[in-house]
This record gives sequence, structure tokens and C-alpha cells, in this order.
Amino acid sequence: MQGARSRGESSDLKARVEHEDSSVTHEEGVALPRLSSDETVVLDALSGHLTGATLGWLRSRCGLPEERLQLCLAALRHKGLVVRLNTVVESYSCRFPGVRVS
Repeated sequence: MQGARSRGESSDLKARVEHEDSSVTHEEGVALPRLSSDETVVLDALSGHLTGATLGWLRSRCGLPEERLQLCLAALRHKGLVVRLNTVVESYSCRFPGVRVS
């Protein structure tokens, strides 16, 4: 039963990521992405890692279950703050806000 609840929670989070207003306005009028506490932990870990960080490294560094980590990475990619690297082993890196890769 607990597994069903976690799947429901993850789908709720996915829906929230897709539909929420993902930015707040800075006092200077600049739109800044709104981050959850989990997203902040993941982004902090990535910002201190100069090369691509693997899921295993992020999981051990952030202390998040894999499902929550995956959702955070998806949300951060959606917000333009993280990029998935084109590597054999799935890895991620920070992206300077505002620089879009097409």
C-alpha cells in the first residue's frame, strides 16, 4: 500500500512541476525560479561538482530516494538550471540561469 501512495505522490509532484508558476520576481524585476527544499539540496550538490554528477553520486550526496531525486532533476531541467550531459552513464551538471541550450 505504501508503494501506491508514493506513486500517487510522485504523479502529484510531476503535475505540480508542469503547472505551477515556477518563478518568483526578484525586487529588481528579474524572474527567478522557485525551488523546493529538495531541489535546493540537489542544486547545491551539483554546483559544488565541476564535472557531471551521476545519479549514484547525487543520491549519496543528497540523501534523497531515487524517485524523489529523479523528480527534482526533472524539475530543475524544466526550470533551466540543470542539464543532462550526453554521457554513457547518466549524469547532470548545473547550467547558468538564463543560458538556454537548444
